[in-house]
Amino acid sequence: MSNQETSPHGTGDNQLKRNELGLPSAMAMSLAFISPTIGVIFISALIATKAGISSPFTFLLGTLGIALMASTLAQFSKRMTSAGTFYKFVTLSLGRSTGFFVAVLLLFAYTLQSPLNSNLFGGFVHDTLKADFGIDIPWYVLMIVVVLFVGVLAWYSVHTSMRFDIAFLIAEVSIAAILLILIVIKGGAAGQVPQAFTPSHSPTGASGLGQAFVFIVLAFFGFESCTTVGEETKNAKRNLPIALIGSVTITGLWFTFAMYSEIVGYGANNIDKLSKASAPLHDLAGMYINGAYANLVDVAAISAIIAVLLAIHTANFRVLYSLGRDGLLPKALGRTHPKHKTPHIAIIVYSIGTLVIGLLAGKAWGPMAAFGNLGYLSSLGILPIFILTNVGLTLFMRKRYASEFSLLLHGIFPALSSITFLAAIYLNVHPYPSSAPLKYMPGIIIGVSVIAIIWGQVLKARQSPVLDRLGDVLFVQSESN
Repeated sequence: MSNQETSPHGTGDNQLKRNELGLPSAMAMSLAFISPTIGVIFISALIATKAGISSPFTFLLGTLGIALMASTLAQFSKRMTSAGTFYKFVTLSLGRSTGFFVAVLLLFAYTLQSPLNSNLFGGFVHDTLKADFGIDIPWYVLMIVVVLFVGVLAWYSVHTSMRFDIAFLIAEVSIAAILLILIVIKGGAAGQVPQAFTPSHSPTGASGLGQAFVFIVLAFFGFESCTTVGEETKNAKRNLPIALIGSVTITGLWFTFAMYSEIVGYGANNIDKLSKASAPLHDLAGMYINGAYANLVDVAAISAIIAVLLAIHTANFRVLYSLGRDGLLPKALGRTHPKHKTPHIAIIVYSIGTLVIGLLAGKAWGPMAAFGNLGYLSSLGILPIFILTNVGLTLFMRKRYASEFSLLLHGIFPALSSITFLAAIYLNVHPYPSSAPLKYMPGIIIGVSVIAIIWGQVLKARQSPVLDRLGDVLFVQSESN
């Protein structure tokens, strides 16, 4: 079967720059969006609270669940590339109305990612500079600076932006890895903890393991981001699947090792100290190396936040670009810079939106609380999209590629993945959050979903061309073997 491309809305001057990224850059984007160091520093304590000593075992299970979702996206990416990712995949598999619903929910969930992480940057850097170096810079000033920094990088070159991402990623992981390896070699507080790789040491049993999985989903958030630069990636139908599966595998093994090292560092009898730690790696660095290295760990955390912001912005600019190019949002968002071939209008709009939402949330809750609250809301929004994409793959392959349909890859794997995320949704709302603002957030997701469904039906009744344009995509068919 020969390659075919159909791109009625992505031609001419408004086309993204082709063949700009190789496999390392594509994988670095997903790795940076996941941010291995942020997961270890800011999420590991939450996981330990639920799964206790069995946290590494739970991370292994979580890695398997996320890998199944990565497999679904990999199968799609072998046959098409698009900056629109999920909504494009769902449109071609489940129809225009469902694609429209996913587009609205996707835009909502992705829009929150930069504000929540820019709040994390502002709050954490403010606290770190003040505690470690006696420098007091307001969190909102730091937020504005970092958003402008990542916006300027993305304006001039996605390749330059990804080079920065790779550099930050290597630096942060190296600093954390030295500490974590040293802890395991030294035997931690009371020797190795082999029971960490069994499921029987959760303080609340199986329910604790399931609740911990919710936070593991948050730790992996953004693993799919490499697909948003699919139109700019060399040999995309080969490199994107490798980047998807590779990034999940690498980070899953890293998370599992890091979680184990932290448990060894605190000791099996002191898991409560890990659960209550606000910065476990900082504490462990002071215990096993010295105060100076603890400060260096804080610098690595700052590097990690910058890296994830670079990846988030690069991914989300292109989602806005794709939605604008296809007419779901104003067409100006679908324009690209005549020289740099980057979506400059989308960059400006998204950067302004990030600052508005981020500053309002940070002012209302404080920057660190805003990170958690917006992260909870964004995670709830993305889970239904994962499920619909899994369902879409099975139907897509049966309809368009029946001769290539694999019961395992296109049937069983997506089904298992969907069950995993349905469980995650259930555990997010049961028991139902009792305190504000979390108790309002499931209702917000339901509200956004209802609006998206009604809006889509109105457009369909009016025979709006917007729904037709959702089906137009740069479609790269796989070559026959």
